[in-house]
Amino acid sequence: MSVSGLSALNCVYFALFFLGVGYAIFIVITGGLSHMDVPNVDIDVPQVNLPGDVDIPGADIHIGGPDLPAGGLDSPDVGVSPLSPITIATFVTVFGGLGVITLQFLKIDVRWSLLIATAGALILSALMFLFYSRILIGSQGSSQVLRRELLGLEAEVTVPIGESNPGQVSYVTKAGRMSSMARSIDGKPIPRGQFVKIVRVMGPQVLVRPAMPEPEEREQL
Repeated sequence: MSVSGLSALNCVYFALFFLGVGYAIFIVITGGLSHMDVPNVDIDVPQVNLPGDVDIPGADIHIGGPDLPAGGLDSPDVGVSPLSPITIATFVTVFGGLGVITLQFLKIDVRWSLLIATAGALILSALMFLFYSRILIGSQGSSQVLRRELLGLEAEVTVPIGESNPGQVSYVTKAGRMSSMARSIDGKPIPRGQFVKIVRVMGPQVLVRPAMPEPEEREQL
């Protein structure tokens, strides 16, 4: 191959390498923006009748609606495509990087350079796919909360529960802090800030009753 051809291939390798690195940085930045934490912010919006369920973690803003189940309950299995952004970024970056190393520094024949770059990119992309799908996604799926696991949990009323109007409770599970629409099981109103027990799960709502104090607390009372 001519010198001009080698120079053009070097340019392609460099371009792909920096493109892959830039794409990976873009994925990290845009993925991180959806998980920004706003500390020391506690905003409750009660009695807003909107369809669906809007939950912004970190800011603790929750607008509940009656049409969708509480997030994280009986969630389907999470999967990832072999052509996901992370595997594409890995392939492009490794292909360009190995191409630059083999052609520019090791002075390997261009055909062997293309073969090594392609094989290395495929292998590392496959390893990244296995790591991402089996370990990261697998661990995320194992943290999903089943409805039966909510029974008996202690929760705090964050939006007052009325006789006819549902309120909202917040509780801690293995997946983190969660919120659900809630009704009193006996129809009695429950004020905000009171602790309750989840006794039943009905679709998007949970039925609760006031939590009884522990024996030591009852003796002090």
